Amino acid sequence: MTKILIVDDEPMMLMVTKKILSEKYEIICAGSAREALDLYPKEQPDMILTDLLMPEMTGFEMHKLLREKYSNEIPVMYMTADDADETEMQGLDLGAADFIHKPFRADVLLRRVENILDSREKIKDLTEEATMDQMTGLYNKSGTVQALTDACAGQEGFILIIDLDSFKLVNDLYGHDFGDSILKCFADVLRNNTRENDIKGRIGGDEFAAFLVNTKEESRIATFSKAMNEEFLLGAKKILGEDMNIPLGVSIGAVKVPENGTDYEELFKLADHELYGVKQNGKHGYSVHVGDEELPVETETDPGEEMVRISRVLQERNVSNSALWLGQDAFTNIYRFLVRFVSRYDVAAHKILFTLTPKDPEIKPDDFAEIMHAFGECVSTHLRKSDLLMQCKKNQFFLLLPELDHENVKLVADRIVSTFEKEGYMDKADVQYLAAVLNDEEE
Repeated sequence: MTKILIVDDEPMMLMVTKKILSEKYEIICAGSAREALDLYPKEQPDMILTDLLMPEMTGFEMHKLLREKYSNEIPVMYMTADDADETEMQGLDLGAADFIHKPFRADVLLRRVENILDSREKIKDLTEEATMDQMTGLYNKSGTVQALTDACAGQEGFILIIDLDSFKLVNDLYGHDFGDSILKCFADVLRNNTRENDIKGRIGGDEFAAFLVNTKEESRIATFSKAMNEEFLLGAKKILGEDMNIPLGVSIGAVKVPENGTDYEELFKLADHELYGVKQNGKHGYSVHVGDEELPVETETDPGEEMVRISRVLQERNVSNSALWLGQDAFTNIYRFLVRFVSRYDVAAHKILFTLTPKDPEIKPDDFAEIMHAFGECVSTHLRKSDLLMQCKKNQFFLLLPELDHENVKLVADRIVSTFEKEGYMDKADVQYLAAVLNDEEE
């Protein structure tokens, strides 16, 4: 129920006004401006109806103090026996919603209060419409910037800049309708992992921001990041299907407030820098800004020795004699590099997609997974060390074969199928493959 705070030092007037309004509104009474100032933060009324001239503190003075102390504007209506135009002008300068002169009729008071509250609700709706992202129900960019600017200036916590990993692939492979569904899914996950008073907004296509109010420990960011990545992936698979193999996830850059400042734009840059680092180092994680300390500059290490050390770290200690079986993130980076490489240097390279279909449609998932693993091992051992493969779906393998000409592609594929058949798996699954030249058409 809408709550109105009535302020008047005359008990009889307070009682009469309360009686008129109490049938329609919840009424809180204060016998002085001081009492009203104490009640306001506890009761959070939707409107104040106050006498103008009171001892110790006038209605004007109380209104001014409320505006200075609380940023939210609350409609204030003055009750007064003073007919002077100067009085009304002073009240309007303070932002008074209306004046009513004593003594007043009950129906006139009710109508004026109703008009004020209706206008306030319309303004609230228009404000929300202008600051909310219609798709996700979070703040839009302008609403987020304003909310975070206010929060940074007066609260403590963490600013988070959140980017969705590999979201573009959803639009490319499934279409924008599914992309919109994924964004809504993420917004729900974000709401589920934050509190009501935390600020949450969308600041770009797949970029979001949040302010975790009164959060002091970095461990909270670690927990938040883990939960967001796990729940977002589960939600995405419910929308796109369990065989969805896009490496969707969440990368987060964070900065603590006010330890690192109170200016939103500067804090955003710090958090965004941390986000960039996460995106460049594997994604699906978080990084918190820890200050302006720089890494020490090493001046005494011999460059030759350092070159050897770094090379040994990067090189596999036990290099396999088979092809390199990679996850999708690593495979994607190498694939993009090779596309550019073969285009620039006119090097021959091919790609092959193997698809397996179980002959028994009722086969158990674990049994089919075993067949797929056996096929993957078969592929891996029949390729060169310079070849790459990735299991892109439960029943598909994607191969990347650099420096292989067209005549040999079919030989490689047929040899893999033949070996798979000899190992006794062809009675359990059909194998098909499609081969193509690797080029830069995708780009």
